Amino acid sequence: MSSEASDSSTDATAQQSKSTTADPTLTVVATGPATFTRQVSGDDEATILAEHDTVELSIERQLRSADDFETVIDPMFDGNGPTVCKLRVIEDLIYDHAMDGYERAGDKDDWSLEITGTTADWKQMSLDLVPDLHRRSTDEGAAVKRLWSLAADGVTNDGAVLAALDLVDQHDIDTRREKLTDLLTNGGDSA
Repeated sequence: MSSEASDSSTDATAQQSKSTTADPTLTVVATGPATFTRQVSGDDEATILAEHDTVELSIERQLRSADDFETVIDPMFDGNGPTVCKLRVIEDLIYDHAMDGYERAGDKDDWSLEITGTTADWKQMSLDLVPDLHRRSTDEGAAVKRLWSLAADGVTNDGAVLAALDLVDQHDIDTRREKLTDLLTNGGDSA
């Protein structure tokens, strides 16, 4: 009987551990003007298209792995400049969501792009991505740099900055904390 109790206790502990180490999930949201054009008829004599007025389109996509996360990071990022190619991400989101007929209207600056997630999800995702990125002194240091760059570009919520601060504290990373805390006080959503 005591072995049964011990087994159920072990199972409960394993289940709890499994639920706390779930895959991280970030959400990419792009919002901006779009037009919708659809073919009403298409025969040999004429093709009739119906174009609707410009609408506000909001597209959301979940990032559940480092590979997914890499789809929003600018592949040409070398540590300088924007970390996200905003226009490419917006166009990919429209295409990936089978938005047949929708096309981006206006300039890329008419669109907003935000990547949101909890502090824990940002922390895990940035650490999962690190091995494939250019190296810093440590993996954690590289993750902090990546999180700071994303937050400085204005595409993240406060969860990314809080994750960077957590990594700094947890791994005693030598960095200027104020460059991170300034991002919290100068804008962004709370995580």
